Parts: sequence; structure tokens; C-alpha cells
Amino acid sequence: MTTTLPAPVDPLKSDPPSDPVFAPAPDVSPMVPLAAGAARSNARILLAADSPAARRFAAKLLRDRGYPVAVAVDGFEALGMLDKVKPDLLLLESRLARLDGFQTCALAKRHPGFGALSVVILSEHGGLYARVRARLAGARSCLSKPFTAEELLQAIAGALADG
Repeated sequence: MTTTLPAPVDPLKSDPPSDPVFAPAPDVSPMVPLAAGAARSNARILLAADSPAARRFAAKLLRDRGYPVAVAVDGFEALGMLDKVKPDLLLLESRLARLDGFQTCALAKRHPGFGALSVVILSEHGGLYARVRARLAGARSCLSKPFTAEELLQAIAGALADG
């Protein structure tokens, strides 16, 4: 029995509406409002998380709120996607393969045209050390795990509003 695999999809197409990576969740209105005065819901987010469950959770949550989301499996892939995705916000887990979230943040901020990019780092190890390390790397905020969906949305809205 032969299995035919679907053709690979280029997740970096420049036209978000036709791009499955940037498509909103099909069962939800693409413009579900956040809190009054929150961030633009059309802000493009590049998410890098090494856990498939974390990627699915965050991507669905953000798409349900109308954010176009592109997903990377690690920091190295996220850096490679910057020029094509042109995100308004980079959402990084602190512990990523190849380049951790702090390294990825620092390198992204030095990338031409991305010095003002808003970055939120999700850290397993809360506390002062992670927050200071995130700030030194150039992140707008560092959210400690575990966190609620509302806390994640507030951190993103705050980072986008500051940016």
C-alpha cells in the first residue's frame, strides 16, 4: 500500500490570508476583541516553542483572538523566518533547541530592521534571574510558567502596546 504525502506548504508566504500558517482558526471569528485599548489584533506574531503541545496551545489561542501566527520549532528557525514573516511580536520559550529564547531575542534585535521588535519570553524558571536575562536580551517582558491564557494575552497586548 502506498501512502501519498501532501505537498509541503511554504509557511513563509507573503500573503497572510491565503497562507495556512497565518489563517485564523476556522471555527472562530477572526476579530474577537481583547480588553479595551489592548493591542492590535492584526499584529503578526512569530511563535517559537519546542513543545508541540505548547505550539498548538499558543497558536490556537492567538489565532482565536485574530492574531496572524507563524510557528517555528526553535530559535534558529525563528531567526530564519524573520525577513519573510516580518512579525510585530516574537513570542519565545526560554528553553529552545539550538538557540534558547534569550539568545534568539538578542540576535533578532540586532537583525537589520528588527531593533524595535517586541519580544515576550516564556520562562520555566520564574524569578529575578529570568526577568533580568530577558531584559538584557531586549525582551519587553518575561512571563513565568505556569501562566493562564489571560496572562499570556495580557503580556502580548502590553508588549505590542509598548512597541
